Amino acid sequence: MKKKKMNTRLKINFLFIPILVFIIFLSIAYALFNDSLNINGVATTIEYYEGEKLPVSAVIRDSSNNRYYTQDTTKNGLSFASESWQDDTYSLNMKKAFATSGGEYTINYTITFTNNTEATFSSGEVVTEITSNTGSMLKGASTTISKSEVKPGESVDITMTFHVNVSWRYYIEEAKATISYNVQGKKRYMYFIVKYST
Repeated sequence: MKKKKMNTRLKINFLFIPILVFIIFLSIAYALFNDSLNINGVATTIEYYEGEKLPVSAVIRDSSNNRYYTQDTTKNGLSFASESWQDDTYSLNMKKAFATSGGEYTINYTITFTNNTEATFSSGEVVTEITSNTGSMLKGASTTISKSEVKPGESVDITMTFHVNVSWRYYIEEAKATISYNVQGKKRYMYFIVKYST
């Protein structure tokens, strides 16, 4: 009877000792490699935007004509031809009538976009360049943005100012604004083009 009890104890010890050694080994291994097991960073559910396109939503400013732009003044001999907002570029084409008379004037064209993302747009900048001025009638072009930081849900006005001495001649006046914001640590861009043609 004593022999049976000893055998049972030996069997229990035989199982218990390896399990205890294994648990001690795991504890020591965890303590040694604790730093390498930590995951540094922040989990987020915000969508990540690829590429260089500024992720914006276009706003219809002129609801009566269903157009994206508005202008502050109207000039005889100059009329709306077409517009498009595709991907990262808004283009506005204005038509010069055959009998358009000369004379200097300034027109402000304004478009609006909304930040419909969950990310904040920061460090807004704009650069304007004259891309066509064969008749030297475009005296100057500049662009302003209403906000340099755009929080989710906010809107921004972009205004391009055309200073021209235009006539009906078959010249093309065109300017391009490059608008940039930092989104998720990367510069993203959109383009605003205004063109006068006959």
